[in-house]
Amino acid sequence: MKLYSRDRSYDDDAFVKFFDRRGARDIIIMDNHGVPLRSTSSQRRTIFLVGNLKPLLNMARNVVRDLDPSNDITFMRIRSNIGEVHMTLGTDFILIVLQRFRKSQIKAAV
Repeated sequence: MKLYSRDRSYDDDAFVKFFDRRGARDIIIMDNHGVPLRSTSSQRRTIFLVGNLKPLLNMARNVVRDLDPSNDITFMRIRSNIGEVHMTLGTDFILIVLQRFRKSQIKAAV
């Protein structure tokens, strides 16, 4: 599996700029099979994140389907003390956005 490293072309990408203004740390787009198509982080970090978050997303999807077989998960948000992970499931892709809190948000939460 070959990932494309981040180059300068991503810096001017409108998609990346949109999330960067909102405090996004990493953005990963992958297909439904878990193969990263595009990422703003390093190859090593992308593989680490996909390897840990894809099984979690599959487990959450199975829980939702066990509760109601007619439902499917479309969005999942995981919040911790230092940041959030947002995962969106499309029909052909999965979008993962990692967001780190600003210092003012951490102080307000405590």
